[in-house]
Amino acid sequence: FISIDCGATKDYLDDVTGIFYKSDTGFIDTGTNFNISPENYDQNPDLGRLTRNLRSFPQGKKNCYTLKPEQGKNSNYLINFFFYYGNYDNKNKIPKFDVYVGVNYKKTTSIDAVYSTYLFDVIHAPTSDIIYVCLMNTGYGIPFISALELRPLNKSLYPFDFGTLTNSWRYVLGTATDQYKYKNDVYDRMWYPYIKWPNSVKINTSSDIDIQNNNDSYRLPPEVLRTAIQPSNGDNSLIYDSPPSYNTGNLCFCFHFAEISKLTQGKKREFIISVYGGTDTYTSEPITLDHLKPLSICVNRRIEGPFRFVINATTRSDLPPILNAFELHSVIPQFDLHEPTNSRDGKYLYLIILFLFFLFKVLKV
Repeated sequence: FISIDCGATKDYLDDVTGIFYKSDTGFIDTGTNFNISPENYDQNPDLGRLTRNLRSFPQGKKNCYTLKPEQGKNSNYLINFFFYYGNYDNKNKIPKFDVYVGVNYKKTTSIDAVYSTYLFDVIHAPTSDIIYVCLMNTGYGIPFISALELRPLNKSLYPFDFGTLTNSWRYVLGTATDQYKYKNDVYDRMWYPYIKWPNSVKINTSSDIDIQNNNDSYRLPPEVLRTAIQPSNGDNSLIYDSPPSYNTGNLCFCFHFAEISKLTQGKKREFIISVYGGTDTYTSEPITLDHLKPLSICVNRRIEGPFRFVINATTRSDLPPILNAFELHSVIPQFDLHEPTNSRDGKYLYLIILFLFFLFKVLKV
C-alpha cells in the first residue's frame, strides 16, 4: 500500500484501519498545507484523520504527485481519491478542477457540499514504473486534495490490459446495509449496499465463505458474499436496466456469486448471464455454483446507449438464479488520450517525415 494523508505534517498509524499513512514529503514538492477547523471536521468515523488536513495548490496550473510502487508496471492499481473542502480557506466557495492519472485519465471534480467528503477511485494499468497523479487548475478555484491511496491488484483481476477503469459502481445485494472497505476488503475497494432491486427477495447466511482455498482471485469480503438476491414470485430471471440517459462507451461488467443456500438432495441451480445494449448480445455458458465458494465473472462490452443485463435460470434448473454483488466500470483505453502528448506521437511523426523525404526523392528523380 501507498497511503498519503495530504497536508499531514508527519507519518502515523491510523487507529481505526491499521493503515500506515505518510505525509506528502517525498511525493510532491509544491503546494501548501492547511488544517480544517475542528468544528468543521467530517463526522464520518470511517474516514479517520484523512479529512482533517489537506494540501492546496495556489501556484502553477498543474501539480503532480509522483508514485513509485514496488511492483512497477507489473501490477494494476486501485487508486482512491479523497477531497474534503471544509471551508479551509474561509471563502465558503467550493473549487472545481481536473484530476489526471498519467496522460490517459481525466476527471473533473464535483464536490457538492462544503462539509461533505467527495471520493472516487480508478483502477489503473500503467505502462511505466512511475505513476503521476496531477491536479489541474482550470480557472474555477484552487485545486486541493485530502488523501491519496494506491493499492496493488492482482493482474488477473478485471479484463483490461492498459488504461483505466473509472466511474465504478460496486454493489452488495441482499440484506447488507453497511459499506465495506479495508480491512473487510483486502484490496481496499469500497462496496455500497444496493437496497431496492425490483421483483426480488433477499437471502443471507451466517456461514463462513471460503475465500482462501479457491481459484477466485477477486477475494470479495465474506460480508459481501453472505447476502444475495433471487427472483420473487416464482420468476426465473433477475433483470437490471440502466438509466435511460446512459451514454455509449466501453464497459466492464463483473458478476459475483456464492451459493449460500443448502440445496436439498437432487436440486440444481443453473443459470446464464446475458448483456444487451451493444452491437451483439453477450451470453455466458451455463453457470453452477459450489456451496459457500465464490465465483466471479467479468466481461468487457461496447455499449450503445442504455443497457440491460439478465440472469436467467436454464430449463434444467430446479431453482431460480442468485446474485450476491456486481460491479460496473467504464473502460478508458490507453490510446484515448486527453493530454499531454504521448511519447509514441514523436515516433509516428518521425516515420511520416521519413516517408515524405523518400517520396520527395522519388518524385525529384
